[in-house]
Amino acid sequence: MRISGSYNSYSVNNTETISKKSTSVRDYQKYLTQKFGCLTPGKNAAVSVTGGLLRKAMSDEKTGEWLERELGKATDYIEAAQKAAISHGSTLKSVSIEFGEEYSTMTTVGVFGDEGGTDPEIDKWLEKIKEKRDEQKAADKRLEQKNVESQRLEGSYKLEVQGKDLADLTNQFAMKLSMQAGVSALGGFDVKA
Repeated sequence: MRISGSYNSYSVNNTETISKKSTSVRDYQKYLTQKFGCLTPGKNAAVSVTGGLLRKAMSDEKTGEWLERELGKATDYIEAAQKAAISHGSTLKSVSIEFGEEYSTMTTVGVFGDEGGTDPEIDKWLEKIKEKRDEQKAADKRLEQKNVESQRLEGSYKLEVQGKDLADLTNQFAMKLSMQAGVSALGGFDVKA
């Protein structure tokens, strides 16, 4: 005796995000700004990317990977500049980083003779970026879990069980179906002897 069954489930994922494979420099800039909080300038700190580098990163995968890696490290560079200023008895008062097609430039303004420390505006900006990064990681993790779950739920499944009688087959079928918890069963099953 054999019971085979199939059921289909569907899920709709309606999230709108800007892709890194954008067709325009403006869309790519929006994608990077969403992904990297450092591209939103603060009162005394800013990170920017030239249009030439954006175009190059869009067309060259290695350049795109390098740019994203460097943007991910931009806050580390700024924190290192703060520490360097403190070690010399000064305070970093302003910082900007520009990533360009041919070169990258970091400009800093420090105040010497100041007992050393950090600028509160730069500290607020760095903290805001870290919070956004943590929120983004949490959102990415939730999205990944949701994608894994929806992949598990999407599509058709075929269950096949064999047993000695109809009661045995029904129990096995119910047990296997329950292992797919959370899936709404749409369809039916056939009993063949």
